[in-house]
Amino acid sequence: MTIARAAQDTIDSWTGRLNAVLTAADGPFDRVVVIRETASTQDAARRLGALPGTIVVAWRQTAGRGRLGRAWADTLDQGIAASFVVTAPAQTERLVIACAVAAARAAQTVLGRSVGIKWPNDIVVDGRKLAGILIELSGERAVVGIGMNVLQTRWPLPLADRAVSLVQLASRPEPIERLTVLESLVRAMNETLPDDNDRLCDEFARRDVLAGTRVVCRSGRRTITGTVLKVDPIRGLLVVSDREQVYLPAAVTTILNWQPDRTDRDEGTS
Repeated sequence: MTIARAAQDTIDSWTGRLNAVLTAADGPFDRVVVIRETASTQDAARRLGALPGTIVVAWRQTAGRGRLGRAWADTLDQGIAASFVVTAPAQTERLVIACAVAAARAAQTVLGRSVGIKWPNDIVVDGRKLAGILIELSGERAVVGIGMNVLQTRWPLPLADRAVSLVQLASRPEPIERLTVLESLVRAMNETLPDDNDRLCDEFARRDVLAGTRVVCRSGRRTITGTVLKVDPIRGLLVVSDREQVYLPAAVTTILNWQPDRTDRDEGTS
């Protein structure tokens, strides 16, 4: 595999190029705010009072966080961090689906190869995590944080077998520029969020990597071990164990262990 080198992008070009993407698009986002450094783009969006339609991106994010209170392994200036502010939906699950599909589309555009989704909102390739999504509600707004690994070539030991970056997956010699990845993500979010539910659910299902795999899940205070029959993006993860068949909702469920088949399914590209 040929490892692409990092391009020398600079923060000075970010605002203009990202605004150019928004100008050319017809979608829910119309303003971008670029911050040189922040602990978290999620917190920065709230601190700025960002209205729906605003995107907050950071050149360096130093203290990001993940879903269910987990820490996000911050990537400083080797990854991308962006928060997208939208009107809080009546059904959060639908927003989760749309953002996961958008992030997978963006990564696939850069890589030119299949990218999967591990329910509910991890973006994976060959069983390793490439990107994560965090949705936080704040009054009438929802703030969608997306972090994606771009330029990393080494990982701390706990992540060595679980994380991967775009540059590690690249098969072409051209450099990968973080700004190009951000442009792809902004474009994908603008195009994907207005998609109808049927199209979103179909694409989510094509990219799903959990169906048919063995999992150990914690849902509330319960631990369930079983086989995933399917992922229903609205109702949750349908797991069958020795004793029961149950839907596990995304809001209170985390997957403690799973056995990926190392192939991320996707029958279509966008």
